[in-house]
This record gives sequence, structure tokens and C-alpha cells, in this order.
Amino acid sequence: MLAWFLTVTLAAGAAVNPAAAAAAPVWDHPGYDAENSYYNPAEDVINAGSIRRVGKKWQVKLRSSDTSCSSYSAPLLSGGRVVTSDQLGVSAYAADTGRLLWRYDWDDPGDNGTPRLGIADGLVILANNGCNSQSDPDGQLIALDLRSGLPRWRQGTDIPVNDTAVDKGVIVVSGGSPSDEDKVMAFSARDGRTLWTRTKHLSSGVSANGTILLRRTDGSDVAEGESAAVDIVSGRVRWTRKADWTAEAADPAGTRFYVRDRQASRLSAVRATDGQPAWTAPPLLRSMIAIDGNRLYRVFDQGIDALRVTDGKRLWSVRAAADMAQPVRAGGLLYSAGQVRKAADGAVAGPAYDGAVIVAGGRIHQVLDGTLSAYAP
Repeated sequence: MLAWFLTVTLAAGAAVNPAAAAAAPVWDHPGYDAENSYYNPAEDVINAGSIRRVGKKWQVKLRSSDTSCSSYSAPLLSGGRVVTSDQLGVSAYAADTGRLLWRYDWDDPGDNGTPRLGIADGLVILANNGCNSQSDPDGQLIALDLRSGLPRWRQGTDIPVNDTAVDKGVIVVSGGSPSDEDKVMAFSARDGRTLWTRTKHLSSGVSANGTILLRRTDGSDVAEGESAAVDIVSGRVRWTRKADWTAEAADPAGTRFYVRDRQASRLSAVRATDGQPAWTAPPLLRSMIAIDGNRLYRVFDQGIDALRVTDGKRLWSVRAAADMAQPVRAGGLLYSAGQVRKAADGAVAGPAYDGAVIVAGGRIHQVLDGTLSAYAP
């Protein structure tokens, strides 16, 4: 069972001016936004003209432990802070200098898995599982103050947390185990209060402007293959479809889900308002896509291609010497391990940035092999 927090270390001089924090660039979801689009439209410093002038500004070694079952997460950025997990807990660093601002320690690194992180209303949300039970694992949500790292609330779950979505002041978690029926649970981000639950369903970490997609999983042949869109705040059903869909992402405007059919692995674009399919593309073998206003970028075996969002037509496709990572779109560029490419045509634009990267505020923040680094022109 997961226990409550024990230690927070606050570095000297960690407080910041609230007004300055409000003006800082933001990347507060693993996929940039609640839609999981991995597209930052605000980046205007690092682009095709400046990417080759980018150099390393600072790096810090993240904490490690031989007995931990937690690992390193992709970084998040908000309020001038870069937040990431390590093998002993979660730490926050000054985005411009890499100075340590605070640390939150797991009570037992050997029984806390790698958290899924999100930032909402000045709180860093940690969603993770215990590691010592395979048959009946439990999960937990912890909210830390973004400025200080101090815990604000905790909520345990009787299901493992396999997927997490954060939007509209609500945290939605989803999971199941051999001892627990599948369940989707929604909590208030402000205080951890339970808002609604739905059993015999699963969801993914995608919200299309406050609409999330659930798929029914009660095990019967009749019921399997039904998907429902619900309001993230109330849990009210907006529409249902006879389709076995998992939402991989939504467009930045929240008007379309991009879903994978569980049986055939086909990628389809469907309207968030009613579930009407717009187009279907060949099978999606790896769940790594990014979407901007014009193109959807998806990873295949040692390569990446771009599809037109209006009809799914392939616009370009390139192969690479190395395995691709999760695509990230910012400043007219596409990052997906391998060399940085131009989003418009896939042409090489700059050197490779491996590992998990985010691009915001004229900086690339990267987690690779237990090291957090920052790059800028």
C-alpha cells in the first residue's frame, strides 16, 4: 500500500514573484496540453533559423537509487519551474539556471512507481502506483504546491492508475487489475474530492476541451465495442458509438479525437461533438502522435510521416537511422529523436535531441539517462 508523504526540501531563495510566474511560458501536461497534442503554438524563438545555434545552458544529474521502482519522467514547465521525477521523488528547478528550488521525497522509493505528472491551478499533480502487489495494486494522487513543493492533499485509489487526464480543474484516472474491475474516477484538482466514477470502463489521458472518451470493458461480447464521450466535470454522457476506441490525442482546438481501434489498430479522426468519423488511416502500430492545425505526425518503425488533418492523406514520410521517440511540434520544427526536422516537409533542420524533450520559452528542456538539460540559442 502506498503511504503518505514524508519529506519536502525547499531550497533557499525558492520563492518567486507571482506576477513573473504568471507570465512565464508553460508546458503543464506531458503532451503540452490536455488534448495531448504535443504541439506548442507559442514557441517563436527556436525555429529553423536558430536551431543550429542552440547550445547547452545547464544540466543537472537527477537523483538515483538502486532500490527504487520509480524512474525519470518527461519534464513539465510552469511558473519558471521545470518539474520532473527522479528515483527518489519529484524535484523542481529554475528554468533559466537549473537551480534546485524544492524536492519532494517518496516515503518508500521501493514502493512508488514513476508518477504521471500534471500541473493545474498552481498544483503539481502526481499520479502513481505501488510496486509491491501484482494482483491487487493500488494507486494514489498527490498534489504539491508548485511554488514550494509542499503537499496540499492526497487521495488513494483502489485501482492502479494506468492513465491520467487533467483538464477544467478535474483529474480523471483509469485502471483495473486482476482483483479490481475496470474503473474511471474523477477528482477535483483543487482538493482531491471525488466528483464521479464509472465502473466497467477505461479512459486514456486525453481531454478534448473538456470531453473525454471512455470505452466499455465489462467482458461480454455484446457490450464490448461501445465508446462513450463524457463531460470531464460532471461525468454526463454526451454521446455513444458502437466502436471500440481509445483516444490517442485530440486536436489543439478540442474539436476532433484521434482514436485507435482496439481490434484493428486503425487510426481515425472523429468529431468530439458527436463521434462522427471524418477519416481512417492505416494501422497505428505505435501510440506516438502529435497534431498541429494542419498535420498529424505519427511514428512508424524507424521513421515518421505526416498526414493532412482534413482527410488523412499522407503529405510526407521519412525514415531515420535510429528509433523514433514521441514527436514534439514547436516553432515550425518537429522533434522525435533523430535529427530535428521541418514540420512542413520533413527536411532535416538541426541536430538530434534524444530522450524526452519539451520546447517552450526559447528553451529545449530534455531528460535523458537520468540527466535534466536545458538548451537555448
